Amino acid sequence: MTSLLVMTAGQTDVQLVMDGQRHKLDGNACGTLHDAIMERSWSVVDAPSRRSSDIIKALGEGEQKLCTPKLDAVIAHLGDTPPTSALIFETRRQDARDPRLAGEVMERRLRDRGVEEVTRVAFLTETEQLEDPSNDVDAVVRQSVVVTLSNAIGLAAANLKPDDHVFVATTGGLAAANELINELVRLHTVSGPSVAALEVPDGDRAKRDERAVEEKFHPAAGYRARWHALSLVEKGNLLGAWGAVSHLEGAPGQDWTQVIKWLAHFASSLPLPTACDLVVLSHQRMAVRAALRVDLSLRAGDVPRAVHGTVAFYEAALWDRLGERIERSLDPKKRRLFKVKSGAAPTKDKLLRQGDGSDDDRKRPFELKETVDGVDWFWVYDGDGGAGARIAKHFLQSDALTRFDGVLGSNIRELRNDIAHNEPTPSLMSDARSRMQTAALWSSTDTFLTQPLVQAVLNDLGVPQPEKLLVNLLVEVRQRIVTTDAARRTP
Repeated sequence: MTSLLVMTAGQTDVQLVMDGQRHKLDGNACGTLHDAIMERSWSVVDAPSRRSSDIIKALGEGEQKLCTPKLDAVIAHLGDTPPTSALIFETRRQDARDPRLAGEVMERRLRDRGVEEVTRVAFLTETEQLEDPSNDVDAVVRQSVVVTLSNAIGLAAANLKPDDHVFVATTGGLAAANELINELVRLHTVSGPSVAALEVPDGDRAKRDERAVEEKFHPAAGYRARWHALSLVEKGNLLGAWGAVSHLEGAPGQDWTQVIKWLAHFASSLPLPTACDLVVLSHQRMAVRAALRVDLSLRAGDVPRAVHGTVAFYEAALWDRLGERIERSLDPKKRRLFKVKSGAAPTKDKLLRQGDGSDDDRKRPFELKETVDGVDWFWVYDGDGGAGARIAKHFLQSDALTRFDGVLGSNIRELRNDIAHNEPTPSLMSDARSRMQTAALWSSTDTFLTQPLVQAVLNDLGVPQPEKLLVNLLVEVRQRIVTTDAARRTP
């Protein structure tokens, strides 16, 4: 098992030791002082516990003794086994304030402590600046700097294995670069070694020696994930939303991620956890759940799934109504058989098959399979070719389902088959959208629950205000995500 330490070098990472105390260098003259140190002999010693409040503005005579209190704290945190390798990011600019010797001092300290492989990368030299406000792309960190950082991290992490470890300690330097370095390390180690971010709080403030600690969960990271997840949900990308925040599951104060997990389960048609209290996701009407999936697919621009879902909506609604009239056999070997539990049994005129092999007979949806103890058990055909239409019109006597079936017709059903069995090309998807909008199954802005045909079917199933199903779900999800856990606990 190997380990990699990634650190940044800043003004306070190297301090001067005099009279048994350590002293910080004047920030405004840090680079100038580093130049003066390089002209003399210098060594690196253990950081004294005692620290002076005096800021060094000029060097004394003779050899200069330096210390690296933050690096020492990181090494102490890692214990008896030093990192196998280290990557130090430094700046070496011609600026009076630039800590251009810090990386070299830290390298010597690491080698003294047994780290043989140390790489230093200067991501700013000469008169370079971190940002370029005149260019939108470079306004925070210039792209050339990003490339330098990314390439160095990628090279350092290239041979690491999943059971290896990476420690990131951006203890000094430029804040914008440090934030980027942390994210780049995680990017280059996906599916690879574990990553631990270390913080070294300033010992002066705590009135004790510096001590490295693993970075606690930062609230800002949680809120960044919240708005990212919410924006994906509102665009219909439920699986993407969970993928964006699943790494926060179980983190302190991040219980809200369970809401996103429920939505992902719903999108994947997986069983919902018993804790899920977003009632509409487990609505007793299959057609409600199917309609939500269509509208979410349209929001996500997933035309193939929306086409499939539109036809599936009708089939779900048909069986929602059929469930009011017929009952499935409890015998595991006869689960495709049904008995009539309410209303009149199907008759041979339009509904009951006679077995004569005629085209009209194949349109009849019910086939008597057996009679047990005076109870007739039927096989139910609900597919294309008229069987489903006859169920809607003659058995359920539902005008809403009959109209919806008529609009689907062979044209839309064939479209679903084309998408299922062929490559969903852009031209096919454009044609699909056009057909759906012409049939008034989708609106001109690609919505489903806004359509009168859809609303009529859901009203027929006893669902009030169907046009608000998705809107209300998104409002509730937004409230769950935006409202902090602490606020919910406040009476």
